[in-house]
Amino acid sequence: MADHYLLHFPDGTEYGPIDRATLDEWHEEGRIPSGALVWPDGAPEWVPVEEVLPNAPGGAASADTSKPSSADVKASEGEADPLAELVDDKGPDTLPPGATPPLPAISRGSGLSSRTRTLLLLAGGTFLVVVLIGGLLAVLRPTLARRSAIAAIERHALVDRRVGDADVGFVVDLPAGWVALGDDNPFVVTRGALLRVSYPALGAFGAVRSESHPERMGDLDRQLDAVLQDRLPSQPSLREVERAEAQLGRGRGRLVRTTWEEGVEALQGVTVAWRDGYDYYWLQTWAPLAAGDAFPAAVADLARAIAPSGTVAARIAQAEERLSVEVPELSPKALRLLIGMRLSEGESLDGVPVDALREVSRGLDALNAEEAAEMGRIYDKVWAPVTPAEREHLARILALVKAERPVAGSDVQALRDVVKTGVVELPPEERERLQELSGRALEKALLLR
Repeated sequence: MADHYLLHFPDGTEYGPIDRATLDEWHEEGRIPSGALVWPDGAPEWVPVEEVLPNAPGGAASADTSKPSSADVKASEGEADPLAELVDDKGPDTLPPGATPPLPAISRGSGLSSRTRTLLLLAGGTFLVVVLIGGLLAVLRPTLARRSAIAAIERHALVDRRVGDADVGFVVDLPAGWVALGDDNPFVVTRGALLRVSYPALGAFGAVRSESHPERMGDLDRQLDAVLQDRLPSQPSLREVERAEAQLGRGRGRLVRTTWEEGVEALQGVTVAWRDGYDYYWLQTWAPLAAGDAFPAAVADLARAIAPSGTVAARIAQAEERLSVEVPELSPKALRLLIGMRLSEGESLDGVPVDALREVSRGLDALNAEEAAEMGRIYDKVWAPVTPAEREHLARILALVKAERPVAGSDVQALRDVVKTGVVELPPEERERLQELSGRALEKALLLR
């Protein structure tokens, strides 16, 4: 009796090798359907299961059980099975001449040696382990890549949690999640940046820059427009999503949210602008669009941690208080603009009174005919105490000042004294109107520089 068997069910399913006890047990449980085939260990071919299981319907028990099978006869007569050598460890290369090769080993498991079966099981197990490890790595790859990126960023992070000072114009106490990056980091290479930051967990980066623009007169939206315009050549897909007020740690600013694409990656950005006097600052940040709303929330935390020093604004306020007496024909706003222009160019504030005369006269075309006539009537009152000859002399001095020609300091001072005295003597409503018209002319002249 064979020790092991292969089973072949009518639906094509194969099982085995199994031992005789298992075969009998499956038969008793009704798990072996009628028409199944069995290949006993050492047999030359598949045979009906009824030939192996005497108790099966149509099997040897229902026929003549006393009649031995051909295999039993051959075994009793000592005849050798001509295919017996095909299932030993010699393999297909040792088949006798003319013999028909057996089915592949995977289909004739009962014909494999225990060593070969062990090797196949080991190979199958190894393959399964490799597949499982590959699947696990595929699942973990994004997490591993993210951790690697965070580690790379943190290698360039500064230890300090408070960055900036009065010299750069602001101080930041970095909120949780944000780190400052060294100037040599490979992630934020913005030229002229006063501060470089990152939020590693979100894949977010940012930089603070500053420029002097007195002519923008404190208009933060104009500053944001200029920043976006500068980015369009390198980011043509840039799209504005929202503008809103921004709360700083000291004062308020304006922000704009944007989206754009770089290759196949979708990005989002938040730019926060604020000013100190005529100095405009902006924090430009960006992150993957996949970071979602966590990114703008993190930028809002960072903005609330920014405390502008106000150094420039304080200098302008002090200069305005002093010069408002010397240049009464300008409104405080126009005077601050003129002071900011000179400070931004590194020039002395001693020239502000002369600049006021020159720039206002240059920008008179910003007024319509009626406003120009009104301004002329007001200045007639300013010049009224001056004799005609002196007025003619001062008019020549003013023409030289307007043309930026050399003028003696005494002549300039004489011209300024007449204007100062005459404006102070004006009724309050006329002085305010003169300041308004002069301010508009001044702004026009400075914008045309």
